[in-house]
Amino acid sequence: MKLLAISYYAPPQLTPQAIQVARLLYHLDAQVTLVHGRDPDCGDGYHQYPDFFKRVAALPVLGPGARVTGMARSAARRMLPFFETCPDRFGRWRRAALPPALAAIAAARPDAIISFGMPMSDHLLALAIKRRTGLPWLAHFSDPWADNPFHETSWAEHQVNRRLERRVVAGADGFLFTSERTRALVMGKYSGPWRAAAGVLPHAWDMRGVADPAPVGQTKVIRHIGALYGARSPEPLFKALALIVARQPRALDGIAFELVGPMAPAFLASTRLASLPPGLLTVRGQVGYLDALALARDSAALLVIDAPSDADSVFLPSKLVDYIGARRPVWAITPPGTTAELVAEWSGGVHTCADPAEPAAVARMLLAECARLPGPAPHGPDHVAQRFAPYRVAQSLAGFVHDAIARSRVGR
Repeated sequence: MKLLAISYYAPPQLTPQAIQVARLLYHLDAQVTLVHGRDPDCGDGYHQYPDFFKRVAALPVLGPGARVTGMARSAARRMLPFFETCPDRFGRWRRAALPPALAAIAAARPDAIISFGMPMSDHLLALAIKRRTGLPWLAHFSDPWADNPFHETSWAEHQVNRRLERRVVAGADGFLFTSERTRALVMGKYSGPWRAAAGVLPHAWDMRGVADPAPVGQTKVIRHIGALYGARSPEPLFKALALIVARQPRALDGIAFELVGPMAPAFLASTRLASLPPGLLTVRGQVGYLDALALARDSAALLVIDAPSDADSVFLPSKLVDYIGARRPVWAITPPGTTAELVAEWSGGVHTCADPAEPAAVARMLLAECARLPGPAPHGPDHVAQRFAPYRVAQSLAGFVHDAIARSRVGR
């Protein structure tokens, strides 16, 4: 099987999208040409597959870059309707990528297209290619598009994104989402035949290339690994730890918390963070991906921190699947929904989850789980871990591609 894949983010960029797309394509039994971009704002720290671009043919398109930058860009975001919101800031890149993508199709004659959003411009590029070539097309959504509760857009911008999303749904031959809740949220507003073309493909883990475990120290370290920004704030953790210290100051002796990854500067100015005893919580900057996996595997337990939500959360964080691959206990500061259900399945109950809107509940969960931390032996049910094994997820992706090809032949 030959595929043309479209993902703006690709190795060695250290982004969740680049990691997950690379993992899927690396393990996929297919000849793949990957159309990708290059984001100057993303560092290079993802080197898990040194031979990735030997197994996957690269078609890099650098694009013309942003029209405005710095303060002018910030002002444009505030003042200009539709600026970088319909669907995103990659419109100039997708227009630049169309001619080389069509040339690659003419040369390689692939069997199908697969596009990965975010960004959603990847899907609009695939739609333009579909209209010109008629090739079967599978669209993979890492997040919701028009229904994403964390995208702050005006009513008019939301309506434009709904129309763009509908064009993609009308044009593609199959759709993939990372959780059942995301599929229901996005596809619930469409007709039965379109809903029938949608499937669920979870993220995958891969511990390939991770260094040997570090010696077990006297201090048990609980880590959150990943970016914290916007509504995904560590403040519920800070509040919970402050409550524990105030009420039971010796309860966390021998325990340390560590936040690994980029963090919005405003979070570092938290008065509750400043009030914590020295050494209880440390902040470490971004590390390379393999280093992050090693830190996850060497942790006493791992934290998921999600944004508060009035409704059940539909999101499946890729870091949670990495945590499961590391075979460590997982605790979640998350609202009810997809993450909470998977963490409960991994842990054997809901006792390892607490809502970020309830600091007292977070404190109770942390206190109870710190008191019963297991040893360094692998944790969690094997059948759950194997559900996210890379070869199994890649096999499922291949099946969805074949379904899209068959659907294209008979018409939806």
